[in-house]
Amino acid sequence: MARSSFRRCVSTVAIVYMFQFLLLLPILCYNLPFSSYFQASLRSNNHTVNIVNHVNHQRVKSAYSYFKRQIPGGNLRYYDSVGKSSDIFLTVAIVTVGRTVKNKSQDLGYVLQTSAGIDKFAKSHHFSRRTFVFVCNVDLNPEAHTEAAFLKKYLPFSERYGLTSFKLEDNDQIQNNFSTYRTKKNESKYEKETWDYSYCLNVAKSFDPEYVLMVEDDAIPHEDLGNVLKYTLGNHLTDNTKSAPQRKEFAYLKLYYPERWQGYAYEALKILELVSVGCVGGGVTIAASELFVKNRRYSYKSKLSHFLLGMLFFILTAEFVGRQNIMEIRRLSKYLYTFRQASGCCTQAVLYPSAIVDPLTTYLTTLTSFEHTDISIYDFTQQTSIPTYQLEPNLFYHIGMQSTLHKYKIKRLEQFLFHMDSRDIQSLAEG
Repeated sequence: MARSSFRRCVSTVAIVYMFQFLLLLPILCYNLPFSSYFQASLRSNNHTVNIVNHVNHQRVKSAYSYFKRQIPGGNLRYYDSVGKSSDIFLTVAIVTVGRTVKNKSQDLGYVLQTSAGIDKFAKSHHFSRRTFVFVCNVDLNPEAHTEAAFLKKYLPFSERYGLTSFKLEDNDQIQNNFSTYRTKKNESKYEKETWDYSYCLNVAKSFDPEYVLMVEDDAIPHEDLGNVLKYTLGNHLTDNTKSAPQRKEFAYLKLYYPERWQGYAYEALKILELVSVGCVGGGVTIAASELFVKNRRYSYKSKLSHFLLGMLFFILTAEFVGRQNIMEIRRLSKYLYTFRQASGCCTQAVLYPSAIVDPLTTYLTTLTSFEHTDISIYDFTQQTSIPTYQLEPNLFYHIGMQSTLHKYKIKRLEQFLFHMDSRDIQSLAEG
């Protein structure tokens, strides 16, 4: 009798596991980027590139329409009044440079999409009339950057090697002097990248805001940006335990980190997160067992075995679906976003407290050797021991499939499929 019951139990478990991992998940996750079932061939398929470019083209059309619907000069007057205010909470610098494309007729439109998204964010409920936005064009030939030139009619701008639509005050420190930025001859692409970034940081700081948000021209803000950022600044980055709230010291808050590195890995926090998922699964399994298994003694041994089977079931499900996709559930509420110590990589979207800008740019512009800007910024925080943070899931989408530093280099495609409409991804399989 016991042996028969054991066999029945093993058969039930086997059927459930096979149904989940050999039938249900393959169907649901077949076209889900970063899942274990995602077609590996799609990542290098030329048809995939065409689909991603097509979706990008549709976003470019939407961005053009967004700006064309605006009253001529109305946006510039809006930001002019914000810029003259003495109560600027946030300055957003959209750092942009022209990209070299093989097809001259190809319209990447990255900065147009980013600018449209940032403009919407700046006028959102929490940040309206307290956020100044400008396009920071660091192209050696600014007029040749046609997308940035188009935006001059809609957004304030500053060109490192050209004109600026607002007054700039020179810094007392010679290495941070704006005229020095314009005359400085950069010896390498990494040196230019770092000096470009420092220039835009200083321009943003010149408005004397509380915070500076540096956004590269291929990062589109998520619709939750305003709500989540306000909550994070007011709770995670403010000490509310004292009689008067006090801002906590930090070097930066990263709002984007590459999805390809956000999966489960051999890191203490991610392992703990995976175990937590398993514990929840084990608890759900015990609850379900007690609900459906009646008229029998439910021993401690049975509960433990059900807990372990449920735990394993949920851990494997999370692994196969992918942490990147599991984290999307956190977007249900601003309270569910993960606030954690930042990793060193990437500058697509970074928020700085205004007080950190001067020491940071001084450090960046006095380096004797140059590497990627994000590495230099990370080295600065390591030397100063100032804490850094990031939010997960990302509050920005990275759309820059084509690199600025490496001509014609196409990046890994999976990250650009991640936030595409499921119908677009489905067409990949049909193509």
